[in-house]
Amino acid sequence: MHLKTMKQTLLVLGLSTALAGAAALPATAGTGTPNTATATQWQPMGPNASGGHLAFTPAMPSRVYVLPDRGMRIDRSDDHGLTWQPQAKFGIPDGVGMRLAADPHDPDVVYVAGRVVGGGQGFLLRSDDGARTFHTMVDSPTEMSDVVVSPSGQYVYAAGDAGVFVSSDHGLHWQQIPGSPNGATRLVLDGNDLFVGTGKGIYLIEDALGNAGPARKLPTPLDLSVENLSARGPVLVASNIFQGAVFSTDHGRTWTQLSGPWGAKDAMTYTGLTAAGELQAQTVGTAAGGKTMKNLWVSRDLGQTWTPKPAATKALDVYTDTGSFPDRPQEQVIAAPAGIYTTSDSVRFQRIGAPDAEVDSLTVSGSALIAGTATVGSYRSTAPLTANLQPGYQDWGWTGQSPFTIGNQIEALATVPGAKGSVLRTRGGLCMTDCFALERSADGGATWRTLAQVPGGASFSVAVDPRDTSKIYAASTFPAVGVYASQDGGATFQLHQFPELQGVASVAVDPRDGSLWIGDVTGLYHSTDSGATGVKVFDGEVYRIAIDPTDPHHIVAVGNNMIKVSHDGGASFNDATDIPELTYDDVTFAPDGTLFAASRDLYGPGQGVFRSDDGGMHWSNSVSAQLLDPDVHSVLVSPDGHWLFAGTGSGVYRLALS
Repeated sequence: MHLKTMKQTLLVLGLSTALAGAAALPATAGTGTPNTATATQWQPMGPNASGGHLAFTPAMPSRVYVLPDRGMRIDRSDDHGLTWQPQAKFGIPDGVGMRLAADPHDPDVVYVAGRVVGGGQGFLLRSDDGARTFHTMVDSPTEMSDVVVSPSGQYVYAAGDAGVFVSSDHGLHWQQIPGSPNGATRLVLDGNDLFVGTGKGIYLIEDALGNAGPARKLPTPLDLSVENLSARGPVLVASNIFQGAVFSTDHGRTWTQLSGPWGAKDAMTYTGLTAAGELQAQTVGTAAGGKTMKNLWVSRDLGQTWTPKPAATKALDVYTDTGSFPDRPQEQVIAAPAGIYTTSDSVRFQRIGAPDAEVDSLTVSGSALIAGTATVGSYRSTAPLTANLQPGYQDWGWTGQSPFTIGNQIEALATVPGAKGSVLRTRGGLCMTDCFALERSADGGATWRTLAQVPGGASFSVAVDPRDTSKIYAASTFPAVGVYASQDGGATFQLHQFPELQGVASVAVDPRDGSLWIGDVTGLYHSTDSGATGVKVFDGEVYRIAIDPTDPHHIVAVGNNMIKVSHDGGASFNDATDIPELTYDDVTFAPDGTLFAASRDLYGPGQGVFRSDDGGMHWSNSVSAQLLDPDVHSVLVSPDGHWLFAGTGSGVYRLALS
């Protein structure tokens, strides 16, 4: 991950959402433009460490669709979350889904409302084959944020900045509802009435399934910028993280401010209604001494009394969405940042999905593969290294407590040579400025302890001197740019810098003499004094350096539009021949000398994994012709050479090499 990507991640993880109504141009509606994708021969491996938004259908009660938090595709399970089907991306450049809805009568029909990042446009997509391919049903010049389907499936509504759109023929043709409010954020159907949450309050469109009346703004105690809106029977509840919540017990005709035993200034991170009719509110506040206090509150009497469920936030952190399988109404399904979970009592939880975590780093320790994710820590599993996989292997295990949503970005992984089960990782922290922790595991990634807290930087690469494993080096970028060096196994670090460095993305130790190869956004440097000084070898944005374990004179460096190869120990480098102009984010050697490089989405779309059989001079990405997610952040070959692993923007995939 790079400086630009890191900043984007921090923005995505912000707890507040800017919801603003805007004057909008009318959108265009159509009968569908296909966005196609193919299945994959690569095996999706999980880990099931992503939350998102949920959609269920009575037409197949065991099915659930999940729109993961990244919003790039839909995941689907047909067996109550035991196994997951990898689905296609939407086929819209920079398109991000915001909400989804499934048809109650055709389980293969699902809708997605979304937006184009950075462009301001919006879209509504429809799939007729269980989220394998999508068609554009509505193009909007402004963002679209929600979609809902009537119980009959005949009426479908989509909300966005331009207002509310309706289809009365099962989603085939669309038109904008005249007079519908701009800045629509959430939709709820309650009988024949359509409630519209906006950036400036709640509106009601009566008899929406028949002769729809004009949208009418409802008087509520709080003029909310609506983030959550749900209904069950006569009860509705709406909330905003900082403004609070309101609820109604008479189909939205009158509203009351939601109150309870939480603090008056607590943030309202989630409100909702369960299939059993429970009213739920999740709050975050600050106790004496500055300690963050989180709790889930449950009411069975419409807010008159509340029962705290602290186990919920300890296990899952914050909620993002909830629902239930139609054939299991007593069981609540909960989406949280680190996965999808089920519970019957808000005390005991089981994680079931979804496999859509961004995997930025990979390593193998003993019989386990370890994957470092962008937001929810690292995961380990022995399943990826085995030939025969059992159902549910994608879960990678769960300890019963998820990592906090912020401050668990695993930026780099490295095994310690010669030390069985010893693994290092850098974990991005939450500080006044960027910082990271160097952590070590002695049991192959099962548990971790902090060696050092390093202020003033973010590290996306860590390396150990194979000649002396007490010497550890961590690349650092923004605001402290340079190389952190430890001579005592990570107990202490010293920052080494020289003026030419502007953002160090990678560091590698030369096994011949312990010198450093430093990949910076300004070029490749060679340092013989732990990074205090360096000699520039060539210009360019260098993101990763790999040294051939069988021939240390063979060095490969990759970066932005770049793959360079040296066969003389770095004295000279040659450009690879005829490679596409892509962001090459990682490179690795297989035991037999075959090279694999990752291309990721950064300055443009990635094209998957590239392979070289001649030491790095010529490359082909034929191995990734059917890789579902070509946004590849990390690559690794198992020590026995049997498996190629790709850490992508949506999890780990593997391909058999022998």
